[in-house]
Formats: sequence, structure tokens, C-alpha cells
Amino acid sequence: MNKIPNYALYGETAQPVWHEALHVEQISQRSGAHNWEIAAHRHEGLLQLLYLQSGGGEVLFDSDRLQVQAPCVVYVPAQVVHGFHWAGQVEGLVITAAQHPLESITQVLAPHLLVQVRKPQVIALPSWAADEDPLLPLCMALREEYHNRAREHVASSMALLLTLLIQVLRHEPHMPHGGQRPVSRRSQQLTALRELVDMHYRAHWPLADYAAELGMTLATLGRLCQEHLGMTPMNVINARLVLEAKRMLGHSSLSVKEIAHELGFADVGYFSRFFRKHAGVSPSGFREGQ
Repeated sequence: MNKIPNYALYGETAQPVWHEALHVEQISQRSGAHNWEIAAHRHEGLLQLLYLQSGGGEVLFDSDRLQVQAPCVVYVPAQVVHGFHWAGQVEGLVITAAQHPLESITQVLAPHLLVQVRKPQVIALPSWAADEDPLLPLCMALREEYHNRAREHVASSMALLLTLLIQVLRHEPHMPHGGQRPVSRRSQQLTALRELVDMHYRAHWPLADYAAELGMTLATLGRLCQEHLGMTPMNVINARLVLEAKRMLGHSSLSVKEIAHELGFADVGYFSRFFRKHAGVSPSGFREGQ
């Protein structure tokens, strides 16, 4: 079975403690060690922002392959299957951070940007001189937060990350009407599936309802997920349930029983077994580890 790995950082097993995650390194540090080839993988609750300053190559987003060339930003939200095939040495920074805190601060301060925060994209940038680059100071500040872990570093990191994303989007070239890159049919289907799961995962829809809503058979839905996400449709839904459970355990004062009911589980014992199976730790153990 083609199972796409779920990593914290590429090659490193995902860890249960996630809400304080921030990592900043040179793109070449990991890509160079893997001969400039990063195989398809995903991050359960982590986003990545790559600021490509020199070089280029091919980026995989789910079923789409894009050619990229510096200077640009490659933005990969949580759960999106992605990989990189660089055409030789590349330079730049990669920032890995928890998705949910960024979404939370965006919801309060810039709710119209939530759509951008949740979709994979490549944004071409102007060729700035080093002393005129508006992104580098923000990237360096994020690197300082990562290394120093000073007081309230999570809040500071998320504020800097939102500012960085806004700066990137301010410099996004405006495409003429009809000039947007065509999206493949399978990519559209995967996006539609994710949107349906976001709307109905708490209701525990049966797979047949998802297939019917997408206008496909159960077998076609299974092939779509397996071939392009490396998991079954049920695993896609379960991953969304676990992600929301982790968010609620890490960011709310609700009891485990209340969280179970919020997520559509009538039996808290069943919820606890479900969570342990998929997260490798009990709900209370996960909360205590935060």
C-alpha cells in the first residue's frame, strides 16, 4: 500500500506535542542532505513556508506539479501532500510552524486571509537587493525566536509569521483575467473532499455520503485518496478529527468528555481509545504534555 509519510520535519516522526512548534533552517540543510530530492510527505498540524532565494525546481502539491524559480515563496498548509525535486543547489529559508495558532490570530486580525492561509500556493516575488528585501528581517526575527525561545515566543512567532505572510501577499503579482494556473480535476476533487470533511467530520458522515456529494463511487473515492494522499478516505476523516481534538485539548479548558461530545462521540471511552490509537497517547496524556 502506498502510504505517504506524516512527518514533523522531513525524515523525523511526527511528535504529539505540537502547539509550540516552530523551526527555522536553511532549505539546503535538509534538501542537500537528501540529494536535493524531498519525497512526497505531509505534516499533520504543521505548515511550511519556503523563501526560495536562489535556484529552482519542481514542487508537488497533492496531484499537481509546479515549476518554481527564485525568488518566490512556496507555502504549504497542514495536511497537504507535498514534495520537492530541486534542479541542483537551492538557497533560502524554510519555516515550519503550527497551523492552528496562525489560523487563530488570522481569524481575529485578518479574517479575509484565512482562505490564503489554508491553501497551498507559489508566489513569485520581485528580485530585491539584499538591503531592500522586506522579508529577510522578518525571517531573521523568526529565526531568533526559534533559537532563543524567550518569553511568549509562541505569540511573538505567530505575529511575525502573519506579518511575513501579509508582506508576501502584498507583493504577489496580479494575474490578468484568465491568467491563473489551471488546476487539475483531481486537485479540485481533493480540495472539495477536504472542504466536505471540514464541514461534516463532527457529524461522522458515512463514506457513501461523501462519495455521493462528490459525484463519484466509493471505489473512485478510495482510489483518489490512496493514489494522491497515500491514505484511505476514512483516514482523511480520522486525521481531521484527531487534529481538532488536539486543538481543543491544547487550547481550551473543556474536559475530555466535553471535547468528545463536541466531536460527535457519544461515549467518552470510545473517544479516548480512538484518540490513543491515532495519536499514540491518551487525551489526558496529550494535554499534560503541552
